[in-house]
This record gives sequence, C-alpha cells and structure tokens, in this order.
Amino acid sequence: MSILASNMNICIPLGLRDEAGAILWAANEVVRALELHDVRAEVVTAAVGADVVAEIGQLSVASREGLSLPAAPESLALIKSGEQIFAWGSDIRGLVYALTELADRVRTSQGGELFAGTFPLVETPTARVRSMARLFCAEHEDKVWFYSKNQWREYLSMLASNRFNRFSLTLGMGYNYPYHNPWISDVYFYFPYPFLFSLQGYDVDVKELPADERELNLEMLKFIGREAARRGLEFQLALWTQRYDFDDVPNANYTVRGVTNENLAPYCRDAISHVLTEVPQITGLTFRVHVEGGIAEGEYGFWETAFSGVAACGRPVEIDMHGKGLDFKLIDLARRSGMPVAASPKYLAEHMGLPYHQSAIRDREYPPEQARSAREKLSEGSRKFLRYSYGDLLDVDKDYMVIYRIWPGTQRVLLWGDPSFAAGYSRSSMFAGSDGVEWCEPQSFKGRMGTAVPGQRFSYQKQGLPTAQDWKKYEYQYRVWGRRLYNPESPSEGWMRWLELECGEAADACEQGLSWASRVLPLITLAHGPSVSNNHYWPEIYTNLGFIEGAAGSRAYGFDMDAPTRFGNAPTFDPVLFANAREYAEALLSGKTLEKYSPLDVADWLDEMAAGCNAAADTASSAMGWDRAETQRIVSDVKILSAIAGYFAERFRAACWAELFIATKATRMIAPLVKHATKAVEHWRQASNVSKGLYHDDITYGPQSWLRGSWHSRLPEMEAELLDLVALQGYGGTESVPANDAAVAAAKAINAHKALHRQMGNLAYPEEFAAGEPLRVHHKAEVDATVTLHYRHVNQAERWETVSMERSGDSYLGEIPSAYTASKYHLQFFVSYSSGGETKIIPGLAADLANEPYATSLQRRANGDGRSL
Repeated sequence: MSILASNMNICIPLGLRDEAGAILWAANEVVRALELHDVRAEVVTAAVGADVVAEIGQLSVASREGLSLPAAPESLALIKSGEQIFAWGSDIRGLVYALTELADRVRTSQGGELFAGTFPLVETPTARVRSMARLFCAEHEDKVWFYSKNQWREYLSMLASNRFNRFSLTLGMGYNYPYHNPWISDVYFYFPYPFLFSLQGYDVDVKELPADERELNLEMLKFIGREAARRGLEFQLALWTQRYDFDDVPNANYTVRGVTNENLAPYCRDAISHVLTEVPQITGLTFRVHVEGGIAEGEYGFWETAFSGVAACGRPVEIDMHGKGLDFKLIDLARRSGMPVAASPKYLAEHMGLPYHQSAIRDREYPPEQARSAREKLSEGSRKFLRYSYGDLLDVDKDYMVIYRIWPGTQRVLLWGDPSFAAGYSRSSMFAGSDGVEWCEPQSFKGRMGTAVPGQRFSYQKQGLPTAQDWKKYEYQYRVWGRRLYNPESPSEGWMRWLELECGEAADACEQGLSWASRVLPLITLAHGPSVSNNHYWPEIYTNLGFIEGAAGSRAYGFDMDAPTRFGNAPTFDPVLFANAREYAEALLSGKTLEKYSPLDVADWLDEMAAGCNAAADTASSAMGWDRAETQRIVSDVKILSAIAGYFAERFRAACWAELFIATKATRMIAPLVKHATKAVEHWRQASNVSKGLYHDDITYGPQSWLRGSWHSRLPEMEAELLDLVALQGYGGTESVPANDAAVAAAKAINAHKALHRQMGNLAYPEEFAAGEPLRVHHKAEVDATVTLHYRHVNQAERWETVSMERSGDSYLGEIPSAYTASKYHLQFFVSYSSGGETKIIPGLAADLANEPYATSLQRRANGDGRSL
C-alpha cells in the first residue's frame, strides 16, 4: 500500500459494527490517521476490494499463511496477504488492538509505506488486568483535566491504543487519615457522592457547591464512562473514602451536611446503587476497606450494607477491595453479594521496586502483640502483614482476583521507560495465580493534602517544555508500559516509531538512556527503605538521612524505622535478599559470610546505570534532533537520574564506612567515609545544576518539607551534612583511635569487594507439586561449599525456612519436606552459598535486574489445573 494511494477501504462486517462500538471506533482511528497523510479512507461492510479487512475468531488467510492464531482473550494478529491487510482479534478487544496498531503505524509514519512494521504480527496478553489509575486529589490542579472532554478523548484513546484494558478513575485519596486530622483542607471528591448528585430520601449536600457544578460533575462522569466503553476499556470507579469527620475539619473548603452515624451506611449503599445506575459503563468499584477509608476495621455491617448497593444495580460489577486490613470475613461478605470479587494489595509498600515481589516484608510489618487502636485492629494488628504486599491472599483455592497496585511513592516527576522492567512486571503480575496490575499514573498525588498550586501541574518552569496536557509528557512511558505489560515480547517498534517521530536521530540514544535511567529509583527504593510510606519517603527528590544518628532526616523517617535513625540502619524492602550497611558491617566485623546482596553490590549496579545514562545522554545531545522539546525532556531527566544513581552509589559505600566507624570508633574509617560522602554531594550538585531553571523550585505532593521542593532545594541540607562529616576528621583530638584486627579485616574486605552482577547458576525443580509430597531441588555446581536451600510458602505472613543441601556428584540436592508442602499455598525457594570469596544467590538477579530472583513451584489443584490457575 503506497503512501501515494488516494483512497482506501476498511472493511468492518456489518455484524461486527452492530456488535460493538469499540470496533467501529478503532476502525475510525485508522481513517483519521490516514487523513493526516491526505489519504481518504472509508469504513465499508463488504470485503471485496477492501485494503484492510477486520475479522474476529476464525480467519482463513491465517491457515493459508501457515499461522496459528491464539485462542486466548484479547489476542491480536496483523497479516499481510498480497495487497490486503487482515486485522484479526480473538475477541472484540483483540480486534481493537489490531486496528489501533495499524492506526498508530500510520500516525507515526514519516514517509514510505504507511503501514510499515512487523507482518505477520501475532500477540497474546500475559497480564489479564492492565489498569491505569488517574487520581483526583487537588481541586486547583485536577479540575482542569477533569472537565476537559478533549483531554479525556485523547487520554482514553492513548490507553486503549497501548493495550491497557482498564481505566480507574480514583476519587477520595486526598488524605490518609480521616479522623481528627487538622491537615484536611481540600475535600473536593474526598467523600465523593454529594459532589455528584443529590440523593432522593436523604438531606445530604455540600454547602458551598453550586447545583449546576454538581450536575456537571455527574455529567462528566457519565461522559468518561461512555468514552471508556467506546474504546473497549473497563471503567473502574475507585471510591476510597466513605466518611471523614465532617464536623471536625475546621479548614475544609467544602462542608458536607446531613450525614450522621445512623444514615451513613444506607446513604452510601443507595449512593453506590445510584452512581451505578447513572453510569452503566462502570464495570467495577474499588473500596479502601481499612480505617483510612473512614470506616473502623471490623465494622462488617457497614460493608455488608454497601456491597448490597453494588448488587442492587442488577448487573455484574466487580467489588475490588484494597488489600491493607483486608481479611477473609470481608472477602466472604463481598462474595455473598453475588458480585465478582477482587483484592488489590500493594506491589511493594507505597513505592516501586524491582519487577519481582519482595521475598520478605520488613520486620516492622509483621503483626504486633496488640493493635495500635480498635479502629486499626486489622491493618495495625492481626493483618498488618497485608499493609504493603500480598500477604496470605495467594492460596491455591482462591476464588477472587488478585490485582497489584503500584503506589506513587518512588518516582513521580521524572520520565520512566524501560522495556525490560515493563516485561518483568508483566510476568510477575501473574505471580502464583495473580491476575494483573494497576499503576497509579505519573504525577499521582500532585498537589495532595491541600498543596495544589494553580498552573504547576506540569512541573516545568522553562518555557517550551510543558506539554499540551500533563500526561503527554509521559506518552513514551505509557507506550512501553502498556505494550510490554500486554506482551513481554512485544517488538520495540511499538515505541521506537514514536521516539523517531519526536526525537529524530536521537531516538536510539533516548531509548537507551531511559532504559538505564528507569532502573535507578526502583533499585534504590528496594535497597534503602527508611519508610514504607510515600508520605515520608520520596527517593526521587530525596530528603537526606544522615550517616550519624540524630543527623538530618530523622524527622521524616524516625517514626517508621527501628532506631538508630541513620542511613546505614535504614532497612531494605527485601531483608532476605538485601542487607543494609549496618548488617553488612556487623557481618564483616564478626567474620561471618553474609549471603545477601550488599550495599556495595547495589552501588556497583548504580554505577553501571549512571554510566549507561551518561553515554546515552552524550550521544543524544550531539544528534540531529537534540533541539526538539521531547529530546530535551528525556535527556534532562536521564541526566538527573544519572546523578541520583551516582549520589546513592556513593552514599551506600559511605554508609558501610560510617557503620564501621560507629561500631569500632576507629578513626581510619573517617577518611573513606568523607571521600564517598563528598562524591555523593558532587553527584547531587550535578542533578541540581540540571534541574535549576528547568523545574519549579517547589514541586508539591504534600505539606511537609519532605513532600515538596526540588533537586536544587535539597542541595543545602546535603552540603551541611558533609561539613559535619569533614569535621569528624578532627575526632579524638591529636590521638587517633586505632583499629583492632577485626576492623582492619573489615576495611580490607570492603576495599577488595567483588562486584556481584550476574546470575550465578540454575536450579532444577518440578514446576508443579502435590500437597503432602516432598519437593526436591537440584543445583549443579562443582564447588566445595555449604549450600543452603531457602524456602517458604507463597505467604508473606510467614518466615523463610532453610535446609542444607547434600552433595551428590556434581550437584547439590535439597528437599522441602512433605509436612511443609501439605499446605494451601504454592512454594518459592532459592539457593545461596559462598565460593571463591563471592556470594552466590541462585537463580538470583539477572544482568538487567528484571527477573524473579527465586523459583516458584505451583501446587496442583485436585482437578489437575496446575499452572492454569
């Protein structure tokens, strides 16, 4: 099909046109894309002479071409036969993806073949649920996009075209704690129902809200629902807050009247039914079911009433319950409503880590002897292990969906886009029978807790860099994430053609730079976890945590980490596989082998990432296309992330020396501490040099100092700590404190550190096992070492078990006993040992850090389903 063609026909058989508006919408996307190239196109119902033919189900041309078409839902195929292109889907959504793929090829074409790209292209999804959440948190910043119909058309089209299958409009997340909270000021949509309608039979309203604005809000919700359905997207409405202290919010900008303890549950029930009736396109509702949603934990009566409101709408609507505080009694209440049920735990606390599920939660997340309060008897009591991971939700016989939610704590402002990590998240979102993932989109929580600044949704202050809509800065991120979440092997042309259009000859360097840069903050987050809370820990614009106890940062992190509050003692988010600096130093001083990834390993990885970032940024800066806005946005963020990588790499190294100094008081530890701390500040200064004049000085995600600011505003606190550390070099006056033999050996071990970057071996094990039968694990290695098999049920409430593996020829054999396998959970395991001065973790992390570092074996169900869970 030549670009010189003046007319094209796109065949949508009449039955398909009538069956689903989404297919017709997708076909018209192709038409509109062709019009950009002055090609007139028309949607027809007869295939004779058509240039593009759309089909669902059987496709005879596939057999002629010798292709096997997948039966899985949402699968797509593009086949070129002679002069015709056949767009095929296993179902409606699959065909939508096939047609929008063609539209995207045309839209990004720069000449030559309009539909240029891979033929045949056959893809099938991995993650069943691929959701993007957009949060309304701030009246002054979010009303702009909420009321823009054109924004919604473009945004939802972008999601569907990048193979997301669910959109979640999220209301009621403006604050975490609804009781006696003096911070509460901006309550728009915080308790959402009265902002949408006046419910007959209840005298509930918002005093300051004009009736016409309330009606507009409902009309916009209806519009969003229609437009989502028109594109084949599931429409999830997240209602995170069911009440707050309406009479105890002196600074609230809106007053909700008429809600009492007596009428709250029936009002919410009827309001839920009403919104589902008014917006029939809603396919699911998300509820925050712990105390922060306004309902005390254990008040099952409220939820039974609320869930009955879902059932009353007369159609299947998914009840999705946020994982924190969730128990099986509440799951059963949802199940008894007759509605589909889902649980949505957080992926890695309130942050983003490497694309695997942490092998263990922090010690602070295990249940205490006594709950903090009656209102929090689950989330801060018996079910505390579910606050920040999947807990005990993944039992073999679960009849509910498990959908992970990636919280917006780690990276909010800077660009992200690594195909390897996106593919890793696709695979791990289906972990042990899970069902998918929802990502809180970039800039989620912007202006939260009453800190919105009109006009600062875009974060840039440099003219020419803000995009037409705030989400368009992250268009590349949506492409990479959506397409690789759909199919981990999706070809790179799906994002590269867009980069080539936007960045010209700098496209390849931009892709490489973003790939390296996007690994930086997830790795830092996993290895350095001073707080699980995104309200206190923001590694992207880091609030400095000092090396010496009582220094900078303790106010931000002190409540959420065990004393002493200092950088080297901050826990990791995977304490089984990663050690912090204090643990590492103590092991060195005791002469013990620590079979974990050390802070020095993390520092080496970060150095590698920084080098990759810098090389790509240099290449892009000298390429044709450097002066384009997209290239400048990408390269600037890559440079900032490179500097952040360097900063943390040096701080991880400095922390090891700091911990040795604190433990031994040996003054010989101070010089290397100061050396690495100085390098760290130099790196942050580089980030500051890039950000100053580019980004606003005060980027706001909350009222506290650690939730607002910029890279250049953080620099003074880092320089101040460095001055204190330099002063330590006078420690002890004229007499130094000598190092004992253990300290000397520890210092030598740090200096002799060997980088651990690669997978060191493989395991042989059954992919499935029967409950009550032993599971044997083999590792082939010609070494003489004490080899340990670590194993645990796929249940974060439990601790890991270990057993020594026995030598058998050139292999080691370990056995998980039958008494342990007789449970309702799948199994996960890994092997560790030390050899030749190196620690080996098997399977361990691969070179790109995008795999699961442990193995998993699934328990066969009684009906033999096994891996079909």
